[in-house]
Parts: sequence; structure tokens; C-alpha cells
Amino acid sequence: MKPSEKISEATDLEAIDKRREKDRSKSKVKDMFVVMSRSDWRSYKKLMRFVKPYRVKIALSIVLAAAAGVLLASQLWIMKQGLASMMGTTQSETHACPECATDLVVSKADESAESEWLSRYLDRGEEAPAEAGEETPAEPSSDKSFVIRTEAHDHPAHGALTAEQESRKISGLYVIAAVLVLAVVLEGFCKYFQAVLMATASRRVVMDLRLHVFQHIMGMSIRFHQSNHSAKLISRITHDMTLFGRFLTQVTVRILREFFSFVALVAFIIMEHGHFIFVVGGIIAVGMIPIQVAGRRIRKGNKASQAGMAEIYTFLTEALNGQRVVKAFGGEEREYERFKAANDLHLKHILKIRRLRAGAEAIVPVIAALGVGAVIVVGGQKVLSGQISAPSFMIIIAALGRAMASMRVISKQLNDVHIGLSAVDRISTLLAVEPDIADQEGAVELPPFRKAIRYEGVSFRHRSDELTLERIRLTIKKGERVALVGPSGAGKSTIADLLPRFFDPKRGRITIDGHDLREVTLESLRSQIGIVTQETLLFRDSVADNIAYGRPDASREDIIEAAKAANAHHFVEKLPEGYDTLLGEKGHSLSGGERQRIAIARALLRNPPILILDEATSALDSESEAQVQNALRTLMKNRTVIMIAHRLSTVHDCDRIVVLEDGRIVEKGTHGDLMEGDGGVYRRLYELQSNAMNATQGG
Repeated sequence: MKPSEKISEATDLEAIDKRREKDRSKSKVKDMFVVMSRSDWRSYKKLMRFVKPYRVKIALSIVLAAAAGVLLASQLWIMKQGLASMMGTTQSETHACPECATDLVVSKADESAESEWLSRYLDRGEEAPAEAGEETPAEPSSDKSFVIRTEAHDHPAHGALTAEQESRKISGLYVIAAVLVLAVVLEGFCKYFQAVLMATASRRVVMDLRLHVFQHIMGMSIRFHQSNHSAKLISRITHDMTLFGRFLTQVTVRILREFFSFVALVAFIIMEHGHFIFVVGGIIAVGMIPIQVAGRRIRKGNKASQAGMAEIYTFLTEALNGQRVVKAFGGEEREYERFKAANDLHLKHILKIRRLRAGAEAIVPVIAALGVGAVIVVGGQKVLSGQISAPSFMIIIAALGRAMASMRVISKQLNDVHIGLSAVDRISTLLAVEPDIADQEGAVELPPFRKAIRYEGVSFRHRSDELTLERIRLTIKKGERVALVGPSGAGKSTIADLLPRFFDPKRGRITIDGHDLREVTLESLRSQIGIVTQETLLFRDSVADNIAYGRPDASREDIIEAAKAANAHHFVEKLPEGYDTLLGEKGHSLSGGERQRIAIARALLRNPPILILDEATSALDSESEAQVQNALRTLMKNRTVIMIAHRLSTVHDCDRIVVLEDGRIVEKGTHGDLMEGDGGVYRRLYELQSNAMNATQGG
């Protein structure tokens, strides 16, 4: 599957990751010799739009990295000039001791040295030797040098300089030292600003991407969140994003810096003596093989490690959120063992990655050492034969050693690149998921609700093997209170969930005042619907902010009025900081009845014309239920209400009761109508509940 392909949001992300990894293991042999395959580039390019706003900083960072590499190579050239000056030679010079019967090649630039040497012969009354094997000064050649062959006899000491020459050379050494220090300082500045610019840009890229991923997840439908555990989504936003950020900041900075240093040093070696390119090229070719083999295995292992971290997040979330159940059933030890097993599996993957990295990092220096050894053998022979000067060879060895150090750093960072790419793949997989529920092109604003809601032949299935709803036809008029009742699994909640488009029907359609819900914007649709559910979720925020969640711009007076209408004002005032009291996680610092009344106040403040009550009182005790029922009566005034009821005693006052069984509507009518006759589903359910309640009271 290509990362660019759109993915149905009903699919489990972990299953997609496994399928992609299986496809990648079948990749072509040529992919073994490239860091990023075509598939990787497609995934990476999808994230590059977040880099675009910071392209100037990144481009400048790349320029500074290149400048640092050039400055590093220039330092070697400067040191070479310093050595040549100190030893009295240049690249075109080769000095040898006459006592050793070797040639003395002198630069013609030093005319006084030639004249002085010839005058010594003349002062001794000798002719300059002309026969082969005798002493003879060579005629100056076109390459501005001459050769003097000598035998062992008294001559001026090698390197003996006049005071003026010595002063000139010392001054030159000062200049060379100053230029070298300046090059080092400039290199340091380039590295500093390159790191700062790249870190700033990459951190902002990661922040923008994290915000986009969060927004993308928030845009997914209920079906997506049912298919993917929230902890695993959290893992992608946190752990995977951290790996991607490390890839952009640390890895990219170091690879750019060392790559340009390596290129500059190799260019310096080639300019000095081009035939060494074969040695350097061989080192690179041989060194890339273990790096790539290890890198691909590291990537595969790291994806397993990331999946393992997601499992750890899952266990943590479930264990911490389920503390009441854990403690009630004495499950602390069981949860510890499950958590330990997840950690052990994650550790296994981590250690495998470390072994692979350590192996690759150990092989590369050996290959580099073999290359340096080959250069020493080949270059050393050229020094002995006079083809290369000793200072030049020393600088080449220094440049090659530094280049190999850069190669070791690059090889290490390439392993981190594969880890970063695994994070890129997981993030791009998430972003490739298209929401099933979204505004269609050309969607219009839904006008204020005026007439009726209609379910027109609606069928729906949660799973492919069975229908949850089948051919539902239902009309709910404005201001009508309709109760949906029936046994568990009959489809009551599904009918309610289809109205705010948490799901879309597989067949048929739902309309409000004749507008197909799929043709209006989600915002305009949901702004007209209020929902109060059995499981009330309050956020870790103040009481006032929780009430104003549907209307963030509401005034404090409006918030208090909504709380009073929901019978919540009196207990809110008793909280330590009143409406500014910070609630704990999920509002568990309040009782069930208090949380429900805060939720009712939230719905009242939004003032929606359509209200869905999903078993809003079924989890409450009798006293709390009575208080909540009073609040609900206030909430339901002048609204169209769809009530999902488990306790049939709460639906007596509804205008109409719709009875469902096996996804179909089997009965409709008022409480009185449905209680008439024998054998009706509603009557059977009502009598069962009444008998159970009487038995409980009698006990």
C-alpha cells in the first residue's frame, strides 16, 4: 500500500503498519543501497509542507553547514603551508641530504642560494663538474628549479638561514597561525548558527505537525476512535513525534555538518593527489553495505518498538482509568504482570536495536582503518620515491583521518535516520486516513430547525456481518418528545447517534426540514443538537468552563443562570472556589448526580432546539435521579427531545414511544396505547421491570 493512498478510517492503524512493513520486506535489492526508498520519499514529502514556512532558515542552515566543511578543509591547507614554511619547502620542492647521495632540488625563486653555491666551487678553484656522476650544477629548467648532484664534503648546514630569511619565515608563521585560528573561529560560528537555525526551524515544524495531527484526530468520526485505542493515538502524537523531532534536529544537523565536512575533505585529498580517490571511493562503497543492512533491520525493529510503546501506553491508560475495578477485584498484581510483560517485550526490541547499532558502528572504523592503512602504504612509497613531499603526505593522512571520523558519525546518524523514518511512516499513515464523516463539497448551512426530523428507510451496520438497523422509518415533529425503548442491542443509541452524524447510514437518509444531513455542514448541524449521556465527561478545568464548553463566549451571569436551571447552583457555590473550582480528571471530584447536573447546565447554556437524552439517569440513585429529573424537565421545555430510556417508568409523559427489537421498529404509540392488548414487546418489558422492582421492594 502506498503512503499516498487514502485509507478508510474504519481500519486499525496497527494493522496498516504491519501490512506496510510486510510490503517493505519485499522491496527490490536496489533499495538496500539507498537510505530512503521511493515509499519513504512519498511519506516524507507529505510532511514537507510543514517545513515550507521555515525554508529560509533551513536553507541558511545548509549553507552554514557547507561553509563549516570548507573551513575545515581550509585549516588543513593552512597547516600544510605552515609545515612547508617551517621546513623550508613547498609542494614543488624536495630537499635531500647530499651526504646521502640524493638529489637536492632547489626553487629558482631563491636565486641567491644558487649563486652562493656556484661561488663556493669557484672560490675553491674548481670547475663545475660536467661529466655524469660528477658534481655539476644543473641548468635552471623551465619549471623554475635546478638539480645539484653532490658528493659528501663540507657544505653549508641544511636549513641555515640568514637573519633576514629567518625573520621573514617567523613572520610568515605568525600570519599562518593567525589565519588558522580565524578559520577555526569562523568554523565554530558556522556550526553554532547552523545548529541554532536548524533546531529552531525543526522544533517549530514538529510543533506545527503535532497540532495538525491532533486536529486531524479530532476530525475523525466515532468509528475511527472505536477502531483505534486512544492510548495508541497518544503514542503517535507523543512518542513518534519525539522521534521525528529528534530526526529533524539532532540527526539532520549532524548529518549535514559531517556530510559537507566529508565532501570538503575528500575534495581536498583529490586536489592534492587525485589517485587517492580510488581508495576513498572503495572505503565509501564497502562501508555503506553494513550501514544499510543494519539500518533496514534497525528500522523494522524500531517500528516494533514503537508499537510496543503504544501497548505500554494502552496498559497505563486502562489500569489508571480502571482503578475502581482493579481494586475491587484485587487485580493489582495481575495489572503489574501485564505491564511487566509489555515492558519486557519493548526492552527486547530496544536491545535488538542497540546490538545492531553497536555492530554497524564497530564495523565502520575497521573499514576506515583498512582504508587509511592502504593510503599509508601507497602514499609512503610515493614519498620514498620522491613523488610526494613528506609534509603533503602528512596533511593527506590528517585529512583522510578526519574524513573517516566524519564517515563514522554519518554512519551512526544514518541509523537514527532509519528510526526517524519509521516515525515518519507511522505519522504519515495516520494522516493518510480520511475521515468518513466530513463536510461534502458544496455543503450548506442548516437553517434553524422548524418542522420535522425524518428517518427515511435507514439501514446501518457497525460490523459487516450483521445489520444494527434495518429500514427505519420515523418522523419526529418539532416540539415532540419521543422515547426509544427496547432490549439491549436493539439499536436505540444508534438511531440517536445517526442524527448528529457520528455515523452515516449505509442506506436511506435522514433529513431535517427536508435537508439531507450529508449535504449540510457538520458545525451548523451539531450546533442545533444538545446531548446528555449516561457517562458524563467533564474536563480538567473549572466548573464555569465546563458549563460554558458549548458556548465559550458565555458571560458569568449566563453560566450561573444555566446552573440554577439545572439545580446545580447550590452545590457549586459550596465548592472551595465556587465556579472557579478546578475539577479533577473526568470530574470525579463530584458525585454522579452532580456531574450529571453540570452536563445538563452545559446543554441548557447552549440552548439547542433538538435534545438527545441517552439514558441520562440510569446510573443514579433514587435521590440523585429525582434531582436530575427536575433539571431535565426544565431542559426539555420547548425542545424536540429524543429520549433513550432503560427505565420505562421515565417515559410515561412522552408524546410517543418507539419500541425497537433486532434493529427494527416493532411498535409505536403512547404508554397507554402500548399497554393495551396482550403480548406486545413494550408491555412485556414494562411488566418485567415492574415485577423486578416489586420484588426488590418486597425483599
